Amino acid sequence: MKKQNSLKIEPSKKFEHPDSQVVQLDRRLFNFSSLLQAIKALDNILQAEELYYVFASIVREKFGLKSLALFIMDEKDENFQLVQEFGLTGSVPAGFSFPRSEGLLWRAILQGRPFSTMDGLGQPRFNVPFQKHRLDLLQSKLFVPLVHKSRVVGVLGLGEKGHAEEYTDEDLDFLTILAEHAAVSINTTTLYEKNQKDKVELDKMVRNLSILYNIGRAMTYIRDLKNLLKFILAQAVETTEAQKGSLMLYDPQIKRLVVRVVKGLPDPKVEEAINSGEMTCATFAIGEGIAGKVFKTLKPMIVNSTENDDRYEARKSSNVDSILCLPLIASEEPIGVINITNKVGGKGFTNQDLELLTALSNQAAISINTTSLYEMAITDELTKIYIRRYFNIQLEKELKRAKRYGHPVSLAICDLDHFKAVNDTYGHQVGDEVLVAVAGILRASSRDIDTPARFGGEEFAVILPETGLEGARVMAERIRLAVADAKIPSLPTSVTISIGVACYPEHADEFNSLIQTADEALYDAKHQGRNRVCACQKNIRKKKNSHKG
Repeated sequence: MKKQNSLKIEPSKKFEHPDSQVVQLDRRLFNFSSLLQAIKALDNILQAEELYYVFASIVREKFGLKSLALFIMDEKDENFQLVQEFGLTGSVPAGFSFPRSEGLLWRAILQGRPFSTMDGLGQPRFNVPFQKHRLDLLQSKLFVPLVHKSRVVGVLGLGEKGHAEEYTDEDLDFLTILAEHAAVSINTTTLYEKNQKDKVELDKMVRNLSILYNIGRAMTYIRDLKNLLKFILAQAVETTEAQKGSLMLYDPQIKRLVVRVVKGLPDPKVEEAINSGEMTCATFAIGEGIAGKVFKTLKPMIVNSTENDDRYEARKSSNVDSILCLPLIASEEPIGVINITNKVGGKGFTNQDLELLTALSNQAAISINTTSLYEMAITDELTKIYIRRYFNIQLEKELKRAKRYGHPVSLAICDLDHFKAVNDTYGHQVGDEVLVAVAGILRASSRDIDTPARFGGEEFAVILPETGLEGARVMAERIRLAVADAKIPSLPTSVTISIGVACYPEHADEFNSLIQTADEALYDAKHQGRNRVCACQKNIRKKKNSHKG
């Protein structure tokens, strides 16, 4: 028979199948399984704080640690920042960190392998940094570097294991592999959070640019200064999520800042009275209070606690907790300020609020300046209502619009009674006071779509779009009564006014004929005794010689 080859077994391995080998193999399998589960858990987390907690918890539970400290490298400041700890509460101060410094400790971290921080006698191996930066407070026996592609992500400081056991080679291998994957996960999470933050910032920037673009477009179409100021303030309050605000313009005649519009007052009636000019607010000198200082220095201010700030001229009724104030600058000259107060939710105003509002105020100042110049060009200097040239443009426009849409347009022409006698008896200065008072009544009695104007001398006119004859008669009667009841401080007697009313298309079909028929109705009011309203009569006889006064 052919001799069979026998399997040669080394004597030392011949009897290697004891229980200890099975236990060792089971432990390795368990470690491998634990490592896979840990890596899988870390890979599924995209929030840094959660990742730090899970990673630290895995290590703590794995080794039954009494204490643990996880540090993440802040590359900007080159500091290791404590982000997670167990068992150190009370011994380590809040915000604990230590700087990266060239030396033995840094070189050991760069190796990327766990290393003992104590020598055989239980003394710190890195005595200088441990004493200088109080690393002894961490109670760490072992440092585990977190390194990804030669970049130090952080370091994990481990205290004693449960039952004061020593760290084995298997423990170090486990920690090395887990730390490598943790470094990758932390790096990925950091990049993800940065991208998310950048996306939020980009979205916010796009949103802000869109807001500013839309506001800019809207401002170019608003020609009325009061409406423009109200629009600007409303946008400023809304975009900064504030409760209320005010917009002040500088009045060179009195050399003070004057509140022109307000937004968000608790009482809507008071807000409307201020915005319409019926109620006046306190004015500020240059340099007075926050508004005055902002106007003087041309620098914005954020005050998130007005209680102890002497720059804020506090009034108990103001209910102002925080304020953001910016100058309005046009052609390198201040023209006013925007005050935004009380951030919604009790929060303070931020630099982002300041940046957004600065961009808005830059646009606003240009629009306000342009609109102010335009308004000066179309406004009567004395009475502050529209001049005859603007009246003519608006009447032509409203007639074209009325013909297109089939709407009526009414015209009221007003003339003060015996105004020459007022000038002759009391002087032209008193006469001017009368004209200003009557213009104020016309402005207050008119709607936003109406056009009150100084027609010439003591004559006034009001264009009433989308208003029929009866509506115009009611409005004219309201004006007449208000003038009769008006108290002129320098005039011991009262004044009265006569008003003629005509309507398109009922009485006229074009510009000149509408003015003529309204003027003829005014003549009738004068002829019937003055201080009355007369509407145009159909087939009215033309009066070639009108006698007013």
